[in-house]
Amino acid sequence: MPKQELDGDGFQIVTSKRCTKNKQTKVPRKEVEFIKQENYINVETSYQRVLTAVDEIKESNYFSDVQKAVSTIINDTIISEIVCFGLGHIGECNISRYQLAFLLCLKDTFKPQEVLVHDPIFYLGECELLTRLGLTIIERNNEGSYVISDVNKTLVYLPHCPKQLTNNFLWSNWGVQLENCILLCNSFTSLIENHPSRILSKSVPYIHKIFPYFDEILLENTFNYKDIFNDTSIHYIKKEKLAKLDSDFWAKNEKPKYEDLEEIITSVMVEKLDI
Repeated sequence: MPKQELDGDGFQIVTSKRCTKNKQTKVPRKEVEFIKQENYINVETSYQRVLTAVDEIKESNYFSDVQKAVSTIINDTIISEIVCFGLGHIGECNISRYQLAFLLCLKDTFKPQEVLVHDPIFYLGECELLTRLGLTIIERNNEGSYVISDVNKTLVYLPHCPKQLTNNFLWSNWGVQLENCILLCNSFTSLIENHPSRILSKSVPYIHKIFPYFDEILLENTFNYKDIFNDTSIHYIKKEKLAKLDSDFWAKNEKPKYEDLEEIITSVMVEKLDI
């Protein structure tokens, strides 16, 4: 095999169009085996690396495309908040660091009143870093169940997050207020096309049910490192599509429960953490 070209930060530089596998937070099947480690990170070094990544992303065609697409969607409205789940270990992982930098670029561009972040695996040093960068940490693990504003737009960023988190988010906002939501996450179209409908209707029913009504903007993965933003799309619902749905469509059950817990860290797991 040819020697892989690496950048100064340890990234593999990919020149082909073939994408690598998505980054996902994985946990063991047995909840009792889930142990959280509080690793030390150099906050100052991590801070400087994030700022360098911000400069790189700001100058990229990829971010320019995202900025134009989101600006077109919101038109003359404003984004009042940005919510992000699942960044991962921003002090250790290069992919997570660039995804954080992307979030900061969104913050600088759309100037929301608040940017909120949550990941149950954040270290204390990473929380310090996020606070220093002007972000608000959601302390409680609601497993993606965050209720958005019913007035202005909310941009929800789920970088390569498990589909269960997205399903939980849709469940918590199930109703016409989804008009105020812009989802930046793994492609719904890709999910639907690559999994049997009968499976998705049971495992992630809210994604499966709302999919036909979402407009999706497929983002060309033009960034230098192909494993950061692969399979990412912008999803939103137009008001005229929502108007066609009757009240029966919005009926919902209790918060979803999942049999396969390999992809999602639940609140029960967090309560059992050995810190």
